[in-house]
Amino acid sequence: MTMFKLFITSVLLLFCSVLQANTASQVHTALKADTVTGEFKQYKQLAGFASPFVSSGVFSLNTQKLVWQVEQPVKNTLIVENGQVLIENAKGEFVPQPGSEQFVGLLTDLLSVDMSALATRFSIKTQNNCLQLTPKEALLRQLFSHFTLCESNKTVHSIILYEHSGSKTTIEFSYPEQP
Repeated sequence: MTMFKLFITSVLLLFCSVLQANTASQVHTALKADTVTGEFKQYKQLAGFASPFVSSGVFSLNTQKLVWQVEQPVKNTLIVENGQVLIENAKGEFVPQPGSEQFVGLLTDLLSVDMSALATRFSIKTQNNCLQLTPKEALLRQLFSHFTLCESNKTVHSIILYEHSGSKTTIEFSYPEQP
């Protein structure tokens, strides 16, 4: 189940990193850029714990591949490419994650910023500079109550994943200065 949550988090990161405007056409134009790169800091607040678990790293996204590299506290790399989710094992080899294939359609919808397809998967509400995404699909609904995706200055700066257990994951993004 943890690998599935990591995959969903990565897919949402993908959506966040290309959502650089409020309209689908502007987002689609932004996606056509060569590569989007940035840094992330992730806070996993488990219900019942006072302090969150913190991880950080970098990501790179183009129309073909997402690379999500955790640098702290433990180095790890996840790649989403060619309809597969690959995780680096202890030997440095990238191995497919069984069961993730069924969610690659979600990735495709996010990559193409297909708002009509997203609307079939999520109930979407807009509040100020944030989108609240409530899963419609049974498996997603079992894991998460909703997601909140926020942007400022036409760049996504955070996403929060709310779990039914009371736990939540907050991911904050920063982007390098563009020349």
